[in-house]
Amino acid sequence: MARLSRATKDTIQTIAVLVLVALLIVVYVIYPLNRTKALMARPDLSTFKSEPLPANDPSAFVAAGLTVDTFRVEADGLTKLACIRVIPKPEPAQQLHGLAILIHKEGLDRTSLVESAKALADSGLEVVLYDQRATGLSTGKYRSDGQLETSDLEALVGYLEIQGRLKHPLTVIGWGVGGDAAVSAENDESRINEVVAIDPYLTTERMVQLTLKKNNVMWFPFNQTIFWWWYKIRSGYAIDFRTEENLVPVKCRTIIGLPADRLSDPEVRKLIEISSKELLTVIPVEQVDPVGLAVGFGR
Repeated sequence: MARLSRATKDTIQTIAVLVLVALLIVVYVIYPLNRTKALMARPDLSTFKSEPLPANDPSAFVAAGLTVDTFRVEADGLTKLACIRVIPKPEPAQQLHGLAILIHKEGLDRTSLVESAKALADSGLEVVLYDQRATGLSTGKYRSDGQLETSDLEALVGYLEIQGRLKHPLTVIGWGVGGDAAVSAENDESRINEVVAIDPYLTTERMVQLTLKKNNVMWFPFNQTIFWWWYKIRSGYAIDFRTEENLVPVKCRTIIGLPADRLSDPEVRKLIEISSKELLTVIPVEQVDPVGLAVGFGR
């Protein structure tokens, strides 16, 4: 059997090294860059234009028979939230039972909550909804793990106060990252009276883990760290990677609904441990009736 020449061996080694380098580039650069864009950027990133702003179209709510008006809130210099106010019938103000702010789950938009808004309005609550940043008719290129969404919610509450539209009791109901925004905002926003959070992540660590798992992102060493690192570079957001050590006690009546397999997660146990039993309730998600809870609290 002929032996390989020295030159041939060197060529094979060089090719092997180049293949390995190419593989590492694909796994640690190209692939996570593509996945961070697909999972954290707005779906229409390549076509969406914030100038001029798209019309704040309420047609999905009008078609459901709701009386509405629209407005925008500037959350920061780059993000304008497309908001909609649903007005109960009849409306003298003294008959209103409070205000509910609804925050949709990531991957959806405010139109996913038309039926919830209608049920709340029919029960005498005024309702405000909005497209989260980087979603629907709101501006912004990338969403976050709930940290920037918290700032957006706080900006909305402040706007409603300034405009004389803030009514109490104020209930914030959020799904997914919207739930994270609600739980987080109550810590600094004393005007929030009640929070209902449905399947929130509670930490960046859990958000990244579940997002990668849900979307079948290929496993590779340190994939969560690499995903978050590229996300921060690509989005330009200087936000922290939060773990259970960053959790703080809830400050108002808070009801969290979670899937059964998440009820014993470390961050859930930690939040229960540090929060008042009178304020925090954690229950299986199928037991949560957000409309009923908001209406009952308002009365």
